Amino acid sequence: MTGTAGTLEAPRRAVTGLKLPLIDNIWRVRGEVPIDPGMPAAEAFARIDPLLRIPGTDVSEEGGVLTYTKRNPQAQDKLATFTRGRMWIEQAGAGAVLRFDLFSHALLLCFLAPLLFLGFSQLAITIKAWEAADTEAGAKAEKKDEKKPPAAKTLNPVDEFLGAPAPEDPSKKKKDKKKDAKDKEGRHSPDEGYVLAGIFAAVYLFGRRLEPFLVRRRLRAALAGPPPA
Repeated sequence: MTGTAGTLEAPRRAVTGLKLPLIDNIWRVRGEVPIDPGMPAAEAFARIDPLLRIPGTDVSEEGGVLTYTKRNPQAQDKLATFTRGRMWIEQAGAGAVLRFDLFSHALLLCFLAPLLFLGFSQLAITIKAWEAADTEAGAKAEKKDEKKPPAAKTLNPVDEFLGAPAPEDPSKKKKDKKKDAKDKEGRHSPDEGYVLAGIFAAVYLFGRRLEPFLVRRRLRAALAGPPPA
């Protein structure tokens, strides 16, 4: 029985410990910053504390792990992009490093925005195809029923003298219908969606590289600064 239980427990651990790093890395930033091996954890946390002690940020420390959560980050907040995260110190060979694991709602939104606009573009293509099919069916029906183009009607002299409006020209009606069809086609163009999707994709790729670099630089500067008073 013991052998069977162990056999069943292994797959269970494999399932519960399942991780998807490629998906997880979309909105999370992990890294490390080297620190002085002789610097106590309390002093290291005290040096980076000014980066976190911003109005709207809740900070807690438990078991050597510093955790923070931001509510409505302010513009002057240097870590405003990362709404929550945790930091801790580990030994690395002969030295030590400050590790961080940060979560960014901004990166997540910038990643999802292109998918949203691509969906809008696909919807525009579908509507455009449906309207084109409907217009084509209507044109075929008109062509089938039409023997010859109706002549433009004219007013008799009495009505013209009394100022009655001239009757509409059937050929003008046809031109107006074609113009309306072209206008509808322009209203459902997918180009705007493609452009916005491209812009947000570029913003995401740029931010995904820039923000981790800025975090490391700010943490490195804080740790190398003067000790807290």
